[in-house]
Amino acid sequence: MQGRPQALPFVILGVFTILVVGAIVLSLWTAPRVDDQQLHIAATATLDASGFVVVDTNSVTAPGSGASASGSQTIVVNVLYQAPDAIEESETGPGGQTGAVILIGARRFRESGGQWTELAPTPGLGVRVVRTIQSPLRAASGAVVVSRHGDLYRFVPKGLHKFLTSVLGVRPSQVSSPLLTAEVQGEFLTHEQITALVGAQRLTVDLVFSDIGSAPPVEAPPTSSPVPGSTSGAAGTP
Repeated sequence: MQGRPQALPFVILGVFTILVVGAIVLSLWTAPRVDDQQLHIAATATLDASGFVVVDTNSVTAPGSGASASGSQTIVVNVLYQAPDAIEESETGPGGQTGAVILIGARRFRESGGQWTELAPTPGLGVRVVRTIQSPLRAASGAVVVSRHGDLYRFVPKGLHKFLTSVLGVRPSQVSSPLLTAEVQGEFLTHEQITALVGAQRLTVDLVFSDIGSAPPVEAPPTSSPVPGSTSGAAGTP
């Protein structure tokens, strides 16, 4: 009769061990994976930088063909971003034509023929454009599925279809075989690519980030012929 109470501590210890093991398994199951964390940290670091330069190459090609194939198109947009709401953007179209705009808060400037003109201000425009430029970084930062091969991360963001619609400009029902990848160098996300098939064409958005945290400031250009409603004294920095 005296042996039964002596067994009680071992029973308690056994139950405690099971509970501890269960807690460890649960924590491993619910904790973010290392790949997810690394991608999140790198994307967030680029997002939080004081500025960066991004080369945005948009292309449409037939599957299995190169970018120079007949019918393919490529547009390259160079963007200089300065927090919180300043953007300088220059674009080269398929025919080699160029154009440039500068947004600083509500102020808008457009370049044509080497001359800059200040347009009527649009409150909140800078914030909206910055949000668009940052959306691929936010998608990578909030990715729900991540796999890694070296410095390259393949990921699926929250609201994948909505994101693809905003980036590629097509309806979710038109998109198939989407692939999103990101490259991390050091502490930053430095390269991101979004690609998908739309019918018989492949749409690709290729983003290369550089000068992260060390980009030059966005400045208002000297202007001529400001339109009615534009800010007076447009020349110089606002």
